[in-house]
Amino acid sequence: MARTGPCTPFDIKKHVDRSIGFFWSFPHSQIYAEPERLTEKKLLSGYQEPTGRRRRIYSITDLGRAELEEWLTCGADTPTHELRDSGLLKLYFGSLSSPQDVAKVADGEKLAHQQRLDRYQNAHNSLSRDPDSDANELLVLEFGIRYESLAVEFWDRIEQRR
Repeated sequence: MARTGPCTPFDIKKHVDRSIGFFWSFPHSQIYAEPERLTEKKLLSGYQEPTGRRRRIYSITDLGRAELEEWLTCGADTPTHELRDSGLLKLYFGSLSSPQDVAKVADGEKLAHQQRLDRYQNAHNSLSRDPDSDANELLVLEFGIRYESLAVEFWDRIEQRR
C-alpha cells in the first residue's frame, strides 16, 4: 500500500506474487488476515465499498508510514537462517535410495531452478528497460539470478555424478 496506493487483500496477493513472493514466502491466508490486524493498530485504514462487490479497501496511515520508515532504517534484524528445500533434504538422505533416483531428483531440481532463473532474468530484462524502475528491485532480482544460477550448476553437478 505504501507503493501501490489503496488496495484490497486480493490486490496485495497479486502484487506479492509478482514481487516479494520470489524471496519472502508466507501463507496467502495471512495476506487476507493481516490488513485487519494492522487496521486495529491504526497502521492501515480501511473502508468497504458501499455497492457492487463491497470489497474492503485498505490504505496506509501516517502512523503506518512512520512505522514502515522506522523499520526500513533500523539496524539489522536477526538474520533468518531458515532454508527449507526438499531437494536438498532428499539429497541428504540419498544414500537410502539408488544413484538413479538421486539423479532423477537432481534433474527435477535443476529444471525447477532453471525455470525460476528464466523468470528472474526476464523480469530483470523488462525492469532494466524501464527508466522508472526501482534500482533496489533490480538488485534483488540480480541476487535471485545469482542464487538460481548457482542452484542450476549445483544440481547439474549432482545429476552428472551417476
